[in-house]
Amino acid sequence: KSERIKTQSSDRSLLKNLGSWLGKMTIARDKPVLQKDLDLKQVILEAYEKGKMIAVIPFVHKILEPCKSTKVFGPPNPWVMAICSLCNEIYQMSKLKL
Repeated sequence: KSERIKTQSSDRSLLKNLGSWLGKMTIARDKPVLQKDLDLKQVILEAYEKGKMIAVIPFVHKILEPCKSTKVFGPPNPWVMAICSLCNEIYQMSKLKL
């Protein structure tokens, strides 16, 4: 909601740390991040619309980072692949600003 996230690196760092913690508490333990609790695809879409990708992409990355060492959430997990596909689709758009 705040525009500070675009300019304050300390706020973005805090968000990345939160994402890392969330990933370790959920994905690393083979527990999903439930859509009713945190809809990552919706978070990414809202960030794109509001120009806050600079904060949200590192946050999502840190949540998904444990996927590389888990059997449940590694590719071809549909949830992870959907998030990766959305990120790729946004990346392919020409007006992306990070």
